[in-house]
Amino acid sequence: MELVTVVGITFVLASMAIMSTRSSTYASRANDAMFEIITQLRTAREIAVTKRRNVLITFTAPNQIQIAVQTLPGEAAATVIAPVFLNDGVPGGNTFYVYPGLPDTPMGFGNATALNFSPASGGTAGLAIMFSTSGSLVGTTGSSGFSTVGNNNPVNASIFTGIAGQPNTARAVTVMGTTGRVRSYSWTGGATGGTVANWQEEQ
Repeated sequence: MELVTVVGITFVLASMAIMSTRSSTYASRANDAMFEIITQLRTAREIAVTKRRNVLITFTAPNQIQIAVQTLPGEAAATVIAPVFLNDGVPGGNTFYVYPGLPDTPMGFGNATALNFSPASGGTAGLAIMFSTSGSLVGTTGSSGFSTVGNNNPVNASIFTGIAGQPNTARAVTVMGTTGRVRSYSWTGGATGGTVANWQEEQ
């Protein structure tokens, strides 16, 4: 009986340790994905400002980010920048994902989709975004070209990431269009349906 009891306790403790380790792994991947998004956004903005060239940044589901420098007419094509993938694209890693029922971030830029790009002045969602040479995040409002009238206006961006079924992996990154300022948030409320206060801004 004593042996059975000891074995039982051992199994319980082992199960708890496995669950704790798995939860820590998910949280670590979530943070890594969030920091990757932040790094790519800040890199794109820095290139735009320092090189005085517009820099296109494309987010492709489920987890790809691509930076491309826009050269002037007559210039040699810019060196191709390799795309990056959240969590290096490992199976079970974070993707662009917004949890149903979670509130918007404190910035209030929208959470209808995982990749939410909205013109700061209102209107329809943009088709593409880029950092201008002034450091602003701008976008198109209805056509594919930035040179079209009405495009190249500041857009506010909300980018959500997570692992389906793991609300503790919910992360969000926002960009203020006019200034290009990037903020990041972690979900601390656990279950869905909480309040905005459950998004904790990261430092």
